[in-house]
Amino acid sequence: MEINFSLKKILQFLRKAGCYLSYVWFLFPIVSYYSFMGAFRNMQDNPGKTDFYLGIFFWTFLFYIIAILFLAYRKKFVQLCFAALVGVVIFLAAAFLGLALQSAPTTFAEEHPIPKDLVYNTPHKEEENMEDEVNPSDTTTYLQVRKSFQGGIYEYSFFYPTLPEGTIYLKCYEVTENLPLSKSRIKKASRHEVRGTNHFTCLVKHQRFTIYEGDWNKYYAARIEVWFKDKKGNERKLLEKIYAVEGWMR
Repeated sequence: MEINFSLKKILQFLRKAGCYLSYVWFLFPIVSYYSFMGAFRNMQDNPGKTDFYLGIFFWTFLFYIIAILFLAYRKKFVQLCFAALVGVVIFLAAAFLGLALQSAPTTFAEEHPIPKDLVYNTPHKEEENMEDEVNPSDTTTYLQVRKSFQGGIYEYSFFYPTLPEGTIYLKCYEVTENLPLSKSRIKKASRHEVRGTNHFTCLVKHQRFTIYEGDWNKYYAARIEVWFKDKKGNERKLLEKIYAVEGWMR
């Protein structure tokens, strides 16, 4: 009896909450629209804010669907049709403007030209075998980077001698101003657990990462650093190499 009573109270609360949402349905498509746009505006420079705005977008979208269902439950068919129409218009506008923001060119490469006297490397082409150029006696060959299926998307392989168990990951910086590039995303995408080794070997093979700053076919210099964290949490830089890179246009 107590369980049935509690369940009945919960259902009554949900019904009241749903009916209240149906009264303020018009707020949800508006909030969803602005959160959607906020996510795209911060996609390149602030991934943390992007995730925050996307969270708001999905929650408000869910509440919007619930509000529409309760409009139908209350038999408010005129409001139901109007709410659905407004939602479709706003979400189509958000999708269109979002695509426009994705493809809009930036001036990142132009603002950070490669210095004329800078010595840098060029990523391998997608079809090239990076392992062919590795030389255990030449540390400059330990890190090999090649293009992937789109500009700004890369793969790296990393070779190293004796190393304990831990995690290898990348950090990337624009060379002229030392600006961090896609800081949290590159670190997460490039992470690779290693068991440790006592001889020269390939520790990471064809791990994919993406540089978001910049546009296709517009190159600037980036310092790609290989970092290692052991099981005790101690971090150290193993290697760095400068490459001419381009950004991925989403």
